[in-house]
Formats: sequence, C-alpha cells, structure tokens
Amino acid sequence: MLYQDPLGGLEVQKPDGEWAAAPPVPGTFVVNLGQLMARWTNDVYRATPHRVVNRLGKERYSIPFFFNPNHDAQVACISTCTGPGRPAQYPVVTAGEYIANLVQINQGYQPPGESDT
Repeated sequence: MLYQDPLGGLEVQKPDGEWAAAPPVPGTFVVNLGQLMARWTNDVYRATPHRVVNRLGKERYSIPFFFNPNHDAQVACISTCTGPGRPAQYPVVTAGEYIANLVQINQGYQPPGESDT
C-alpha cells in the first residue's frame, strides 16, 4: 500500500511495456500486488512493475507499507483460480524462501567467490 504525496511520480508498466503515470488521487492509497499474489491467483491478479520518476526536481515523500505472509506459509494456487484448460502455472513455494530469493535478485546478490565473468 502506498500513500503518495501530491507531487506524484509513480508510474506503472502496462502489458505492452510502456510506462504510464499513476497520478495521486487525494484521500486514496495505491495497492500494488506482488508476485506472490500472482502465484496464488494463477495470474488472475498480476504483479505490476512500477517505478518512481521525480520529474519536478523537488523533494517528494511517499509512505509505503509492505505486508508479506508468514515466512513458512505455503503459496499454492487457489483452487478457484484453476480449472479445465487452466492448470496451476507455478509450483508450490514457501513465502519466506520466495521473498528472500526476490530480494537477492533485486539487489544483484552473488554468493562469495562467484562473479559474472
């Protein structure tokens, strides 16, 4: 969940790859769904790539709130999100392991002694 300041800057990536402004709406919150929700719902609800671009050159403030399931929670496709011709697309994972892996990917983590070259 995100409460934006009036300066804006939040952009979301559309399915075609283009970025679109998500201007602040007074008195509202933005709810970004993460990749675990996509796994749970078999992509009925998808994670939305997003970014913040400061186009005004002024200080801006956002107040994000992140919420994740219990570390040991199993993330498996919800039964109502599958059916004939729509099998579960993702294997079962634990929330903690999956989130830890995403953090490592997003931070460019490499185990000691490994390199890109």
